[in-house]
Amino acid sequence: MTTNMAERSRTAETGSDIGGDEIIAGNVNKYTVLPAGYSGQPKKGHLVFDACFESGNLGRVDHITEFEYDLFIRPDTCNPRFRVWFNFTVENVKESQRVIFNVVNFSKTKSLYRDGMAPMVKSTSRPKWQRIPSKNVYYYRCPDHRKNYVMSFAFCFDRENDTYQFAYCYPYTYTRLQHYLDNLQRRNMDYFCRELLGLSVQRRQLDLLTITSPEDKTDLENSVMQKKIKIPKLSLNHVEEAGEVTDYGEEDVELRHSKRQDGRKQSEGTHKSIEAVVARLEKQNGMSLSNTSSPEEAFMEASEGMNNMDDAVVPRILYEELLRSYQQQQEEMRHIQQELERTRRQLVQQAKKLKEYGALVSEMKELRDLNRRLQDVLLLRLGPAIELEKVKPETIEPEPEVQKTFSEEANTSTYFPAPVPVMDKYILENGKVHLGSGIWVDEEKWHQLQVTQGDSKYTKNLAVMIWGTDVLKNRSVTGVATKKKKDAVPKPPLSPHKLSIVRECLYDRIAQETVDETEIAQRLSKVNKYICEKIMDINKSCKNEERRESAKFNLQ
Repeated sequence: MTTNMAERSRTAETGSDIGGDEIIAGNVNKYTVLPAGYSGQPKKGHLVFDACFESGNLGRVDHITEFEYDLFIRPDTCNPRFRVWFNFTVENVKESQRVIFNVVNFSKTKSLYRDGMAPMVKSTSRPKWQRIPSKNVYYYRCPDHRKNYVMSFAFCFDRENDTYQFAYCYPYTYTRLQHYLDNLQRRNMDYFCRELLGLSVQRRQLDLLTITSPEDKTDLENSVMQKKIKIPKLSLNHVEEAGEVTDYGEEDVELRHSKRQDGRKQSEGTHKSIEAVVARLEKQNGMSLSNTSSPEEAFMEASEGMNNMDDAVVPRILYEELLRSYQQQQEEMRHIQQELERTRRQLVQQAKKLKEYGALVSEMKELRDLNRRLQDVLLLRLGPAIELEKVKPETIEPEPEVQKTFSEEANTSTYFPAPVPVMDKYILENGKVHLGSGIWVDEEKWHQLQVTQGDSKYTKNLAVMIWGTDVLKNRSVTGVATKKKKDAVPKPPLSPHKLSIVRECLYDRIAQETVDETEIAQRLSKVNKYICEKIMDINKSCKNEERRESAKFNLQ
């Protein structure tokens, strides 16, 4: 049951142009993935992969960690450049076992996985296909795999005795199709016809289906055959061989065509007027055009034939004007074709530039998203630990469940997780909201703060919720005395860890409105200014209150 992955990888052939991954001959067959250095019988939790069934595709599995596996899919038959489809099963799982599967050799740069699509999953106890939640699916360019696009998805197995099956989308097998066509054929419907068109490379039959009314079958076959016949266009530039005479009859007209010497196709519109005149002369008199080497000679002979006709209605002067007009149109057409070719080359160059620019824009957007996710994760995981060491008297020890969750995430995650929503980031408990570093605020005031308009008002109200007016009026942001007064005494600075909490809350608010890093940094730089203004407002209101109290005392 257990195979050696090293021996399987040695049987691989050289890969495709896209990514240069190896092409592995054959699917995995009940392959048990064991950790490095492990020897012995597989235990519960050592996953067993299998793709040896119809429409299955999984060529290789690499064990990264206990919670992470790299999956390699086989390319399309006779086309190693395309690698998209996957379909495999997983068994021998443990209950509540969490894993991350990385499909690392996708050949497509653009995929619906970037727009919300998710892989399919089912199990033996739940045979109906379901989609994995899109929040657990990531599609990105990975530098560890030659900058190929990688699709990663997280999954938690919930039943030990189930066999789970994962697929790119809803599978539709060849056998199912053949059964469906056989059922249709057995019904002997007049408007349905099934024929064998040929066999595929793997000796599977290719069916030709015709769906139409019985009386239209013969007409349909005739129309299809007529569409395949190429009818040549009439041209006066054909140079016939010496001594050969071509007769044009009234009913059986043989159309001859030739290509211009410069290789360009002649336009049907430029010959329309001349061809009409010549065709009419041919039908009326059955005259023959022989040994004509240019349009001028054809017109001269046609005009002489008309002069000999008793019922001629087109004078020679009109033919000469038509000839000159034809030559002018031909010259104009040549210039237009040159201009069109020049314009086509310019459009091709512009299209290449736009394609490169679009790829750069999409890559920059992905890098910004990954950078923001990384910042959120670092602030969420490392921030509380650092602040607890700096400010031990002012902080509260986090709950054991929260610590356990952080440790599990740190041990099991090697790729960037999904960004945590703003409302899910903060812990609600007993009518209080935990902002981090042991800082709790009232839940009702927190919800009122979320609907506050403007960064200034939001920052000022949040500062009052964290410190209170009594603390703010006796503190300063930096702890440095003002330079406006010579005898000014410096006030104690505000707690650095609480200032960082204010910046994090404002960052989460701004990140919901824009993704421009420059704008976010510019708006975050004004946090100290807003808090200074709030401290000045509090001191000013306190002085005004003292003046009013002293005025009342004097009046009394």
